[in-house]
Amino acid sequence: LVLNAWAHQHSQDAAARADALLQILFETPKLRADSYSFSAVLNALAKSGGKREAALRAEALLQNMEHSVKATSDVCYNAVMDCWSRSGCEDAGWRAQRWLTRLEERGPSPTRISYNACIKAWARTRNGASEANRILTKMNKLGGELTADRISYSTCIDAWCRSTANLTVAAEKAECLLQHMEEGCSRDPGLTPDVVAYTSVLYAYAKAGTGTQRALALVDRMKRFAKEEPNATFLNTLIHLYAKARKIGQAEILLSSMKESDMADKFTYTSVISAHANVGNATRALEIFAELDARYARTLDHRFLPTTKTFASVLYAISRSKFFDGAIDEAERLLNRLYELREMTNSSELIPNTVVYSQIFLILSTSRDPSAPRRATSLMEKMKHEQVSGNTFVNPDAATYAYLINTLTKARVPNAAERAATILNDVESGYAAGDDNLKPTKLLYSAVLQAYAKSASPEGADMAEALLQRTKDLYKSGKPLQITNLYYNAVMDAHARSKRGRTAALRAEELLQELETRYRAGDYELAPTTRSYNAAILAWKNSNSTDAPQRAEALLKRMNDRYGAGDQGCRPDRVTINSIISVWARSGQADAPERAETFLCFMQKLYQEAGDESLKPDSYSFNSVIDAYSSSARPDAAIRADELYETMKKLYEDGDPDLKPDIITYTSIRNAWAQSKSDDAQQRLREIGRLISAER
Repeated sequence: LVLNAWAHQHSQDAAARADALLQILFETPKLRADSYSFSAVLNALAKSGGKREAALRAEALLQNMEHSVKATSDVCYNAVMDCWSRSGCEDAGWRAQRWLTRLEERGPSPTRISYNACIKAWARTRNGASEANRILTKMNKLGGELTADRISYSTCIDAWCRSTANLTVAAEKAECLLQHMEEGCSRDPGLTPDVVAYTSVLYAYAKAGTGTQRALALVDRMKRFAKEEPNATFLNTLIHLYAKARKIGQAEILLSSMKESDMADKFTYTSVISAHANVGNATRALEIFAELDARYARTLDHRFLPTTKTFASVLYAISRSKFFDGAIDEAERLLNRLYELREMTNSSELIPNTVVYSQIFLILSTSRDPSAPRRATSLMEKMKHEQVSGNTFVNPDAATYAYLINTLTKARVPNAAERAATILNDVESGYAAGDDNLKPTKLLYSAVLQAYAKSASPEGADMAEALLQRTKDLYKSGKPLQITNLYYNAVMDAHARSKRGRTAALRAEELLQELETRYRAGDYELAPTTRSYNAAILAWKNSNSTDAPQRAEALLKRMNDRYGAGDQGCRPDRVTINSIISVWARSGQADAPERAETFLCFMQKLYQEAGDESLKPDSYSFNSVIDAYSSSARPDAAIRADELYETMKKLYEDGDPDLKPDIITYTSIRNAWAQSKSDDAQQRLREIGRLISAER
């Protein structure tokens, strides 16, 4: 009785007390431990939450029992399998399977409960669904009292829902098992599926991105076979499916319906917020969050208490939004509210975690706010303080450090490259010391390389080259690190900005050639992209070499040939053509203005024909050509510069905000007229002077 009382306490301390009491039985001759004694302690261990340690102790006790007590039933074996199913271990299914096999081979005979316990262990093992399904099939072949029941099917369906191997196949397998239950329930009412089974299949649909029509059909089937209406869990899962399918309207309609029937809860709101987050609709996500937060503040009903996932979803919406003023302020307000609610409620569902912090770091890394570097540094200190204070859910990882580096780089912090190098060293050292959270990633290495590149210095280029070579060496030595085209792009960019002229341009082109060669050899992670060619063209643009225009045009041809052959990743864009225009404008060659204008016309033609915003000329395009004319010795340079200015001004007045003439435009035109021998030169210079004064 006392042992069973401890078993019902569901704690590690209770399991330890029960285990200690069992040892007293061993040491007391007149109180011989029997199978009931062992069963009670094994159940206490299963329900203790002790995970692997509890399961291993349960195995040891069962082996002890086999040597001291004759087992007359499968009860103790089932308890050990239950321990493994609750352990969260990757080998749980295999461990439980060994005990089931021992029952089958040595006895006592396994029961349906034994098989179900093993199915449960496989269901809780990553991608153990196939093994769970195998046992269910075996049960049906054995027949009789071992025939699979509702628990067998429901657990197996749950196994397929948890599968990550092939989501479409997993959803189909779960659906097939549900159909077997529906077909068999007329013969055996015990097979009648319940709302849990239907919800599990719906969740499998959501993970696989299955069409919503099949999901809606489940509602009718549930009413027909289970004789049940959808509950809140089912409807929340349906909203989750809508969110993944980006069917925002349906998610909103279902939210309204659930609010009217008082079925909406924090999970409902969070799912709809996620739907808006997937499309970057931060404004609506925040409105829904505010409604949920207000409902909790008004009622203090924990059904409406936002969770950590709710906050993470809203932050994700902000990070995905392209047009959201005050993003950093809003993100910090949300973090403060999370801590406020956590302090008020002490809810285990409101523990700040790495995901929340990562989303804020991502928002900071994409912001143009000049305070972003300071705030990112402060946020990292807060994150580390959380970790030191014992919050095991907050662990700075490679992604958060990568976002911190990107924030420093984007803001052009003077020592960004040096700080990036220090951070990388700390991350690699931490990982080598055993902190798996600090496993370096492609994102981290790419961020460091970008920091080196944006330093625009010879030292930055050297550091980028050294890091690229080190990643190659690590990969060759068997380290699980995949080198990508992002690394090469960043190193080419570093050379392009290094101020080393022709030497840098030649090295950038060598790296591009290496990308092309390795891609042809089958390394598809190293496929050259638009950014790859743009970086190499930029290197020639900055080289001041006499043949820079020709070398840049040759790269454009290679790029365009790849695109023409079907490689969509190598499509020339505005950056590409602007660089070609600029390299001609800077060249000082006799035909530079005409060549630059040819590419400007080419851009305009492509944009007008395709309407592709990525090819639309901007003020940089026009300013570069105007500068090419103003720097030339052509007698009509000022007139041509003026004509381009008039075209630019008209397009701006017709509604193109990207073509507003600026002080660079006016200065270039003034330079052209200053060299002109035209009778109108002085008059035009006075007019332009007034435009410059107004602009300033």
